[in-house]
Amino acid sequence: MKVDVKREPRSRAVLEVEIPPESVSEGVEAALRKLNRKVEIPGFRRGKAPRTMLERFVGKETVLEEAVKELVPDAYARAVDQVGVTPITRPEIKVDEVKEGEPLRFVATVDLMPEVKIADYQSIRIPHVEPQVGDPDIDAAVEDLRSRHGHLVSAQADAARGDFVLVKVADLSGPLERFSKGKEYLIEIGGGSFPAEVEAALEGAAAGARAEVRLGEHTVTLEVVDVKRRELPEVTDEFARTAAGAGSVTVLREQLREKLSREAAEAAQGDYEQKVLDALLERATIDLPDSMIDHEVEHMVGDLADTLQKRGLTLQRYYEATQKDEPKLREEFRPAAERRIRAQLAIEEVARAEQLSPAQEEIDREVENVARRLQQDPARVREWLTETGRYDSLTGTLRRQKALAHLVTLARGERS
Repeated sequence: MKVDVKREPRSRAVLEVEIPPESVSEGVEAALRKLNRKVEIPGFRRGKAPRTMLERFVGKETVLEEAVKELVPDAYARAVDQVGVTPITRPEIKVDEVKEGEPLRFVATVDLMPEVKIADYQSIRIPHVEPQVGDPDIDAAVEDLRSRHGHLVSAQADAARGDFVLVKVADLSGPLERFSKGKEYLIEIGGGSFPAEVEAALEGAAAGARAEVRLGEHTVTLEVVDVKRRELPEVTDEFARTAAGAGSVTVLREQLREKLSREAAEAAQGDYEQKVLDALLERATIDLPDSMIDHEVEHMVGDLADTLQKRGLTLQRYYEATQKDEPKLREEFRPAAERRIRAQLAIEEVARAEQLSPAQEEIDREVENVARRLQQDPARVREWLTETGRYDSLTGTLRRQKALAHLVTLARGERS
């Protein structure tokens, strides 16, 4: 069998395949036997009709079509092995006119797993700075805790930024999505939860005042019922016990320092890994096929739908709220999808080059973590992961984590 392969941009391949005449004849004979077993021809037992009678009954074109169905899939599979490519999509196949006694030619166009080339990733070096948590950070955390445990009291003053204004809708000139006549709303000045025009109109207002605000084609008239200000608790040992279960203010500050230090370290680690990944991608040459990006976009849309469903929402509601449609959403997702695939392939290439893979105990530990989250028996979860194909995905994730950790170590200069 003769096979020529042409590489095209976006990791596509065009395979020109020629099946020799003798193989075509064998395919025709196989097609005849198959049709003979399926077709009932008057005067003959099934499978015993002569070829000429069968061809006359079903038509020679039908025989040749059946031969193509028999020959092309097998020839395509052998052609892929012969030229050593790795398809990731079903082929688009165009078959030339079939003539018995002559070669059968067809062209198969298919997307391939892209080749990944990375230039000297071992030379990546990025300065690493340990995050510092100081007293100002602790002070800010204490203030945030005070704010969350504060309560609103009547201010007996004009509304200022940060104050909350209780208003009643006195009148509407037409339908407005955010307001209903006669209903009360608590609006924070500068909070951003309501239209900026509304918050601006209420700044400086006192109880009993009225404000008329134009929003688009309609106006809303608001009557100020009360101006409220957040009253914060004093920072005392009692506050520390009530707000955080700490025995004293000193203990509270230490708890906050530990928490902030841990969060800062996690954030810094994530930022550093992102810088390392950016440096890796700068060195990577990957010609992604469109089909891989489309597939990842599909996953991203599915993930968004799942997230919305957990909140009791739908994609349609999301489209309406964001003034988008599905094509626009998919187009917005494409850059992130492309980067995600490029990153995954680049890290996989590092894992391959460094011969990195998770140890069995690491895999077992992760299976146990999954079982704990699902509140299921680990053996049953392992079986479920294997049956659904998620086991390979899990080990792949662990392999990439190992490769990224290796890159981070290199980038910090801790190992050559």
